[in-house]
Amino acid sequence: MLKVLCTAEFDDMWEKKMKEYCDIRRVGFSLTKQPKDRLNEEQLIEALKGVDVFIVGYEKVTENVLYHAPDVKLLLSVRDGPEENIDIKACTKLGIPVLFSAGRCGRSVPEFTFLLIMALAKPLIKVVEEVRAGNWIKENDLKFRRINENSTEVYGKTLGIVGLGRNGLGLAERAKAFGMRIIGFDPFVDREKMKAMDIEVYDLDEVMRQSDYIVLLARVTEENKGMIGEKEIGLMKPTACLVNTGRAALLDMEALFQALKEERIRGAALDVLDEEPPRVDHPIYQIDPDRLIVTPHTAGVSVERITFQSRVLNEHLQNYLKGILPQSFCNREVLELPQFKERGKKLFGVN
Repeated sequence: MLKVLCTAEFDDMWEKKMKEYCDIRRVGFSLTKQPKDRLNEEQLIEALKGVDVFIVGYEKVTENVLYHAPDVKLLLSVRDGPEENIDIKACTKLGIPVLFSAGRCGRSVPEFTFLLIMALAKPLIKVVEEVRAGNWIKENDLKFRRINENSTEVYGKTLGIVGLGRNGLGLAERAKAFGMRIIGFDPFVDREKMKAMDIEVYDLDEVMRQSDYIVLLARVTEENKGMIGEKEIGLMKPTACLVNTGRAALLDMEALFQALKEERIRGAALDVLDEEPPRVDHPIYQIDPDRLIVTPHTAGVSVERITFQSRVLNEHLQNYLKGILPQSFCNREVLELPQFKERGKKLFGVN
């Protein structure tokens, strides 16, 4: 029977379905009582002995791991961006296809991103803290005036989205329901198609100039690393806010922190950092909390995504065994390599 190792969060119902045609074993983070840390390289190599298919959670899958796991023929990643923790080039080199769970955060990321926009528009965190501290703010209180000055409506404001992929369009849909004007930057989209969706596409500088809220949701490539730097932040309105729920590498953190310290922009919200977890002397702790909201990379978290990724990866595996390839295939070029015959092809179309 096909042997499968799973280190990812996985839905019990879909695990039972997989057990109908494979021997699936769950370890590490995939267990309900998961350990604090993920499997290290040595533990992973040991766990992958005799395994045909690896359902990857968040462990670092390096070339060394793959080299010492010669039985592995297919990787299934729960992530929408498997390159974050899997050495895709090494997989290709060794003839191992990498399939992934595209769209698992297609609702949770847009929802959480809009939550951050609202938290910047309304001082929710501040007023909750005041009430919990026993301070009921009255209308004739100076604190009330301060709260009033920092409360804005999102209706009629301009939302600039950098990256009009699945998450970007999901955010646009939600923001439009609140009466926001949507503009965006993405060199790969069809402008006419975006126009039909009431999204105006501009170059990056123009998006930075016009937006009241700028959201980064692009994928990271070698070309766009640090695409939002001192120059781009300098184009923002003094009343504008920046939100990053995409990737930390898109943003020059130092330039952002400097702009916040000098009050050149109104605020920012970050769900991703250049250093996770941040060190105790990280600059985020030196910024006025009224100007900077930081969350611990949880924009994509939801109960529903676990069910989604479990269903999708089960479908991917069943289809692969039937000789059917999904669209969410990281390294399609592996199919043309002789190494594929030695590993990945041994499972492809066997049913």
